[in-house]
Amino acid sequence: MTSRPPSATPGPGLRIGVDARVLDERYHGIGRSTYELLAAATTAHPDWEFVLFTNRTQRTDRFDLDALTSRPGVRTASFDHELTAVSQYLRWPAALRAARVDVALFPYHLGAALSGRARRFAIVHDCILEADPRFAPDRRTRLLYMLLTAAVVRRTRVLTPSRASADDIARIYRLGRARATVGVVRWGVGDAFAAEVPAPTEVNGLPIDGPYLLHVGARRPHKNVGHLVRVLDRLPAEYRLVLVGSPDPRWPDDVDDLVAEHDLGDRVLQPGKVSESDLIGLYAGAAAFVYPSLIEGFGLPLLEAFAAGTPVVASDIPVFREVAEGAALLCAPDDPDAWAAAVTSLVAGPSTGAQVARRRQKLVAAGRDRAAGATWDRAVQDLAGALDPSGPRTAAAAAPPAPTSSTTAEKVSR
Repeated sequence: MTSRPPSATPGPGLRIGVDARVLDERYHGIGRSTYELLAAATTAHPDWEFVLFTNRTQRTDRFDLDALTSRPGVRTASFDHELTAVSQYLRWPAALRAARVDVALFPYHLGAALSGRARRFAIVHDCILEADPRFAPDRRTRLLYMLLTAAVVRRTRVLTPSRASADDIARIYRLGRARATVGVVRWGVGDAFAAEVPAPTEVNGLPIDGPYLLHVGARRPHKNVGHLVRVLDRLPAEYRLVLVGSPDPRWPDDVDDLVAEHDLGDRVLQPGKVSESDLIGLYAGAAAFVYPSLIEGFGLPLLEAFAAGTPVVASDIPVFREVAEGAALLCAPDDPDAWAAAVTSLVAGPSTGAQVARRRQKLVAAGRDRAAGATWDRAVQDLAGALDPSGPRTAAAAAPPAPTSSTTAEKVSR
């Protein structure tokens, strides 16, 4: 089959091939961001065509793939290779040629083909595995991951969701002058998280009662979830900690040991995976959302909590300063006393009710404003800017630089 010449601009007639194998239960944040970006792009650009490459083994209950693939201009193509299989590198060029795509988008960058005619864009979401050997399952996996990522960032146009992540990529992979080729496509938050919904009284058989702190995310070392058990131990006994997400068997998990050590078994609730409706309700009902990560590429749960009108206490790290833009209380991720003080500052007592209520209301309003500006339509605009070869070299110009904690983030010091 003779391939048509690639389009010169991301305008009418652009055909985008997307590695949609990430729309699977195994890929939490990557799957969410890919689905929302595609849903928004197919609405904002009905003149674009999308070819979604899928395989027979992927499964998801979170995303309505039938609705997505039935939209005008969207079709699927079979690509029956696992997302991390070496065999895919030999198969992608032919698959992209057969689909006659102008642009290939790889939401999980390791799938990026290393040859082929289509312009390739790979989304490197973060540099978590590179940051610390503890954050990788084992040394071999970390080495192979970094070797493949190095090949991708030097041969493929790289996109990432934050300026902080772009800086990490440029620094770790020594891009030098080529750092300008890393484009920023800022993620958004879905309207569903802003819905007025009641907090659930039970999730997966666990009663949800009393004020609670909420954490959402897989239990991996960089998430620093054990820190929250230490924080809870410093809070009044009526407070609970709800941990949405499960341990990853590839890493040790210290949560249960810490719960036993501090005798908090009746105060730490672990519902595991929850439904979308329960998740939205848990955000809405939380006294605070707590996110003590040591490193992230973006931090989508921050925006979800902002949209739900829930105050946020998060780690004082560059990406959270960038994402929060002053709408969260930021604390050192190794200081449980500071975290306990931050949470307490949002909880009214007999003599501080009015003052705390004003502080909480101000933080909630700032979060809602932040979420309102972080739309998936904006993400599509960033993507269109990155795809346009006649425009700026990257979408980075559209994204503000990562702020410093002293100027833009509300911070609780040690």
